[in-house]
Amino acid sequence: MRHLAPLALLACSLASSALAIEGEWKAERWSSGLLQLSLTYGRTHNFGTNYDPSSFEGLSPAEIGAATRTPVTFALEGEAGRVTFEGAFERGKGRGHFVFEPKLGYFDAVRALGVSDTRVHRQDPSATRDERLLTLTLLDVSTAYIRSMIAEGYREDLDTYLTMRIFDVDPDYIRAMRAQGFGDFSAEDLIAMRIHGVTPEFRDEMAQLGYRLTMDQLVAFRIHGVTRQWIEGLKEMGYDHVDADKLVSTRIFQVTPAFIRELRDAGYPHLSIDELISMRVQGVTPDSLAKRRAI
Repeated sequence: MRHLAPLALLACSLASSALAIEGEWKAERWSSGLLQLSLTYGRTHNFGTNYDPSSFEGLSPAEIGAATRTPVTFALEGEAGRVTFEGAFERGKGRGHFVFEPKLGYFDAVRALGVSDTRVHRQDPSATRDERLLTLTLLDVSTAYIRSMIAEGYREDLDTYLTMRIFDVDPDYIRAMRAQGFGDFSAEDLIAMRIHGVTPEFRDEMAQLGYRLTMDQLVAFRIHGVTRQWIEGLKEMGYDHVDADKLVSTRIFQVTPAFIRELRDAGYPHLSIDELISMRVQGVTPDSLAKRRAI
């Protein structure tokens, strides 16, 4: 998932409530150097994402990679609260106990930016409120992040900013997609593109193959697995410059090179893409065609 930058703090003093949430944590250092952190609390709550170890106060690379079990105490500080971790690391793996102290003033700071909230937190049960503050802390939905998105033209409600943060929609991504010649996207479009892995690099790759795609087509390609390898596989079978929407259909209905080859072996060498897709839709197989010809 995402790589979180060091957390920003509010300049003003935000009010804190009593200790609200506690649970267990475990972590593992990946070859990339990022730390995969997982939290469990309550009966059914789980959270996991990746962090740069420098995001934490009081945790060193030496402690994470210690050859023997090494006790640790470290923290993640955010505008919505503070998570304190205790436990131990050994050879890049750690586990222990965490506690979360929420900062209720976070909601006032967000409202001061003109950001609406779809939930009425003053009336929420404290557990529900504090669980949400924990998520906002872990994902670093800071006022700095919200301001940066407003500066790009995205004035959304708090839940939308949270979803955008989950899927790593940030100003860099927005600018990169705009640089591809697209106009402005809705927040929902940006989230969908991030979920399905639509990147400037993917659009460039498709353009190199002759496909100048719309945002909806890029998402469809990603959802259904239309890749360079798929396109080149069809090209090797003689199907070059297939219409983009038909490419998606070939993927949905599995018009594979192997299927095309089997049909050719059965005596059908010159079928169009439309005919191949239609045969797959109708469940026609090389065997059924061979039996029909034998009658």
